[in-house]
Amino acid sequence: MKSKFYLLLIGCLFLTSLMLNSCGKTTTNSTTSSTTTKTSSSASSTPNSSSNTVTVGVTATITVEKYPSGLAYNSSQGEIFVINNGRSVPQSVISDTTHTVVPSAFSGYGANLIAYDSGKKEYFVTSNSYYNGYVISATTNAQVATLTIPETEPYGPAGITYDSGKGEIFIANSYADTVKVISDSTNTVIATIPVGKGPMGVAYDSAKGEIFVTNSTDGTVSIISDSTNTVVATVTAGKYPHSLAYDSGKGEIFVANGSDGTVSVISDSSNKVVATITLPKLSQPDAVAYDSGKGAIFVANPGTSTAAGNVSVISDSINAIIATVTVGTGPNALAYDSGKAEVYVVNGGDGTVSVISDSSLK
Repeated sequence: MKSKFYLLLIGCLFLTSLMLNSCGKTTTNSTTSSTTTKTSSSASSTPNSSSNTVTVGVTATITVEKYPSGLAYNSSQGEIFVINNGRSVPQSVISDTTHTVVPSAFSGYGANLIAYDSGKKEYFVTSNSYYNGYVISATTNAQVATLTIPETEPYGPAGITYDSGKGEIFIANSYADTVKVISDSTNTVIATIPVGKGPMGVAYDSAKGEIFVTNSTDGTVSIISDSTNTVVATVTAGKYPHSLAYDSGKGEIFVANGSDGTVSVISDSSNKVVATITLPKLSQPDAVAYDSGKGAIFVANPGTSTAAGNVSVISDSINAIIATVTVGTGPNALAYDSGKAEVYVVNGGDGTVSVISDSSLK
């Protein structure tokens, strides 16, 4: 009798153990699946860490002219000016209140880059077809002057930024490995600065009075003093550094490396790379924008024939991706609207602009 009793007791304990293990596994699977659920087709969360993941999505999609290539935020008017590359058509001006388009009176042929000059309330626009450019009134959206670029070297504008401390425009000339400096008082070139090979992106560091320039062929970033208009340092970045943005909250420069799918973080105190952020597989980052309201970096990834375009959202406090947002085809330019806390994304492949709200970011 005792042996039968012991056998029965052992069997009961064995069954109880199986039931407890089964319950434990069911709970774990349920928790995992709930953290990866997407709320919509255009909004997604990136599971770098469950405590850092947020959901961000597109709140509006605006149709503009074909082949948009750049944009700039006009803080005084609450407008986004979108450049349509290679066509002599009216450019697109978007109201950030209504998200509607009003055609501009300006239709410069070959317009490809744009920067907003808050001091003069003007847009500076480059042309990739001629040795010239355009100055547009941000009030009337009409051309008020022409930029003349001396024909002393091959000219291929690839990046542009406004230096508010000097009232100057810096343009990367990828065909001659130089940077052109234009005075916004005379609208003329006042300096030409040799940099690395294949300069592409340009960003202004207001705290240091410096201009950061990506050299795509060299895999480096040139740092220019705007007091002397000379290169004061060169930093090695990733493969084919393309665009970049200055983070005023951290005193850092975020550099998109197009060939290796990474973002290099450069400290403007040490002029050294302090972090490297790896983007999702198949990413080819092409544009960067800094969201000063949330301390976030938005990176446009145009995608490939097998991968849709998207925008990676990086927290500058942890240097990690906290969200990935699906946008239109071939996103190639970004601008942060501080008045509305929105990021505007130019989708060059389908002639649209996606609007992303940062309201869900911490």
